[in-house]
Amino acid sequence: MRFWELLRLALGGIQRTPLRVALTVLGVAIATGLWVSLIGFCLGVQRRIEEPFQRLELFNRLTISPARAAVDSADAPNRPEQPPPILDDEAIARILRLPGVTVAYPELRLGDVEVLEGKQVKHKTYALALPRQSGRLRYVQEGVSAGRFFSPGRGETTEVVLGRQLAKKLGFDPPGDAVGRTLTLRVKGSSWVGGRTFQFAQRQLEVQVVGIWDPARTAQFFSTDILLFPLDVMRELPGALSESALDLREGEQDGSPGYRHVVVRVERPADLFEVEERIKAMGFEPHNRLGEIKELREFFILMDLVWGSVGAVALLVAGLGIINTMLMAVLERYREIGVYKALGASDGDIRLMFLAEAGLVGVLGGALGLVLGRVVSWLCEIGFNAFARSKGIEEPMASAFPPQLLLSALAFAVVVSVLSGVYPASRAARIDPIRALRSE
Repeated sequence: MRFWELLRLALGGIQRTPLRVALTVLGVAIATGLWVSLIGFCLGVQRRIEEPFQRLELFNRLTISPARAAVDSADAPNRPEQPPPILDDEAIARILRLPGVTVAYPELRLGDVEVLEGKQVKHKTYALALPRQSGRLRYVQEGVSAGRFFSPGRGETTEVVLGRQLAKKLGFDPPGDAVGRTLTLRVKGSSWVGGRTFQFAQRQLEVQVVGIWDPARTAQFFSTDILLFPLDVMRELPGALSESALDLREGEQDGSPGYRHVVVRVERPADLFEVEERIKAMGFEPHNRLGEIKELREFFILMDLVWGSVGAVALLVAGLGIINTMLMAVLERYREIGVYKALGASDGDIRLMFLAEAGLVGVLGGALGLVLGRVVSWLCEIGFNAFARSKGIEEPMASAFPPQLLLSALAFAVVVSVLSGVYPASRAARIDPIRALRSE
């Protein structure tokens, strides 16, 4: 039997009982839509959580901290603790020479920065430092929404990049109006004098705003009520080494203001683990976010399996409806099957005809289920986002429907439908044509 003849007979078969077939198709559609909407929701949550990591290139980032004092286990009773290496500028220079490392810089911040208007304090904020060469990183390029990043070399004027929220709080609306303006800042904190000695100091300086920092456009929940200083400028400001002062006071460093944290960015995420091992060999403790993301992805894989199982069970229940529909069709078309066989149709032709009818039910139900799942997800997104906005969360939530999810859902619906039609098709193929015609 030719394919087109088989398809025509299958279409004719499902048109004989339109209400019964429509209810069966609806059962498959509901099960497929449930499967697609549940997994699509999980994929959407996963994408939203991972997006800031990707936008900020956190898969390319290591945070280095000094190792604690270690003891040689073989000679531990006879030898004193070995002092850990100091995480200072010399160590950073060694890290920069490692293959695959793009940028390495100390994580410096100022917790007490005052923006002055005349002699009055207009606003208090904090500041972070970024090296000038980090301007070539994607997350920095995307984070500067107006103006530019720091100049490659240091000029006569101190440049800063202003956070979007801070610009608005200082009266610049739109925030881009702050570009080119001059601000008066006062910073204060502990400055290293030498040895283990730090003293309190404060400094007032004039800075020029060259850009607006707005990574919130590309990553959720990122504060922009900050100032960004070039790293070479930040090193000279009071308070930049306040964490190092605490380490010296606690005896974790020995007369040198090493850094508590150093940020390392590699060219590709594939380089991360090799660089991490090399840094460990240098005596420091690297930390990366890939381990956290791996655990997170394992959790979402488990959730996808759970929700996928729920959808699979629903499709199996819908398969029972297909079996019932096809068995009723076999009983109602008993004589018709006998006529087909009397005219030369083989058992295989009859079996294929009923399997084709079951497959058509799966195709129609699966396709309708994809549409139904998308509509249900859209309605859920509206309700979820309205509730989130009432709690102060502005970022929208959206389910994800990659093509492989849609194709696999449709294929699974068709496979379940065809398998459900195997028994009715086999029963139809075993009908004796003589008995079927005589029964009339």
